[in-house]
Amino acid sequence: MSWKIINMEHNTSDGFVIEVTSAYEKQDGPGYASELFINSFEDTVGPEFIPYEDLTENLVIGWVKDALGPEAVAKTELEVDTLAATKKEEIENPQVEGGLPWV
Repeated sequence: MSWKIINMEHNTSDGFVIEVTSAYEKQDGPGYASELFINSFEDTVGPEFIPYEDLTENLVIGWVKDALGPEAVAKTELEVDTLAATKKEEIENPQVEGGLPWV
């Protein structure tokens, strides 16, 4: 399971990040699930401003999680993890199969 940053849009004038596209993904054997997020940030350079070139994926993931809030983060992780496990079960133990017995 992992959070990842897919894209960031930033102002070219000062490097301020205005939008982050991220995802939470879970791979459980053959089962896979993910949820995509787009977060917008106010264009205000303050005392805690970090230059664009100094940003790390972990730092930006922290911004995304803070923006979502701990309850939404926990809910997303549970739902995606559960969906990946369900898909794994469906792939490994199918309830319906197609085909012909004489081929």
